[in-house]
Amino acid sequence: MGRFGFSKRELLRGVVALPLAGLGTKAMAQDGNLLGLPVPKEILDILPRKPMNYVRLADAVLRLEREAERKAIPDSILSRNKGQPILSVDDALYQLVLPRLVALIDRAETVDVGLADKAGSLLADIHQSQHELPEALRLAPTGFEQLSFVGSEPHSILPTKATGNLPPLDDLPIPQIEDVLPQREPAGPAEEVEAEAEAQPQETLPEPVEPEKPVENEPDRPLSKAKDYASLREEYGRLYRKLSVRSERTETVDWHLAMIRKSKARYENVGKQTGVPWYFIAVTHGLEASFNFRAHLHNGDFPLSSRTRQVPAGRPSTWLPPSDWESSAKDALRLLGFTGQKDWSLERTLYRLEAYNGFGYRGHGVPTPYLWSFSNHYDRGKYVADGKFSTTARSQQCGAAVMLKMLADAGELQWPTVAPGKEV
Repeated sequence: MGRFGFSKRELLRGVVALPLAGLGTKAMAQDGNLLGLPVPKEILDILPRKPMNYVRLADAVLRLEREAERKAIPDSILSRNKGQPILSVDDALYQLVLPRLVALIDRAETVDVGLADKAGSLLADIHQSQHELPEALRLAPTGFEQLSFVGSEPHSILPTKATGNLPPLDDLPIPQIEDVLPQREPAGPAEEVEAEAEAQPQETLPEPVEPEKPVENEPDRPLSKAKDYASLREEYGRLYRKLSVRSERTETVDWHLAMIRKSKARYENVGKQTGVPWYFIAVTHGLEASFNFRAHLHNGDFPLSSRTRQVPAGRPSTWLPPSDWESSAKDALRLLGFTGQKDWSLERTLYRLEAYNGFGYRGHGVPTPYLWSFSNHYDRGKYVADGKFSTTARSQQCGAAVMLKMLADAGELQWPTVAPGKEV
């Protein structure tokens, strides 16, 4: 243990963590104060690249918080540990920084666009440390048209020649599943996504019902290896009923609830224009963009003043000022095939989310963190690169099913049901 309260081994493991391009090692060494702690230059010099990148990010977060204080920007109810030193072990950095950057964006978005963009840029960078490219998008990395999740199987991307500029979305046909994934059983005929969902009256959803209460001593069962909805429907309901939040994640999950409640009006606005439930938009925003309202919903790309760069790239295909989050979100929901759907029951919603992200975790016997992270159903196991699975890595994102369960428990949503034989 050194005179500054932490050992060289801790530093080398990245216990002191976070920051980003634009702050060089030399400049930080001159400051001699990082993350609220005095750090001598000789210590900075021995840090490997990854921990140093963390240190840069942490320092950048603290600087933005101090800038917001100097400018007397009103606080946000989402603020957490504002101005406190950021200490992290390994990959827990994401959860330490996420709420602070989201709070900075919330504080500054309407009063200091420049500061909000700085926070949005940082959040977009750290988002990529946890974001997985969904399986549906990986199937056609050089080009894509539109996704549609209908019938009993997800429709995938229709591969096209890479042109750099995709044709207008409204002119595109929806592919049939047999055109892309011949190894699977073909689904029913695809429904046409309504190109002008905003102008069309929305179909009345089924009456909401109270979720089924947990069954005492309900036995655990092995995770299914199936990929079709009919086989997985019961499993989704059972896992949801037995879901509980891990004690060490309670505070973070509470923050997610506060974040979604705070932004509910924005999600509802997009939902009314697309026919997609607001809560589905909310959890998708958390997983695909880390709640970044300065970035695209498609994949968390920053800034909104430009089209997306990563897959799906070049979105929206027509993108002119004001380049706002709501317009980008509507494009993403159409592109990913979530508009025009009628069945938003609990089980279909969870299936739709897992089908989009991919069933690869089932092959490893791991409940997908995309749904179950932070719950009793998931401990560890994560894809850390394209096709590379680590049995020890642990997701730092809150799973969609966990967010949906906490919203339901808080009275923010009631699940609709579909009568037997009426599934769509």
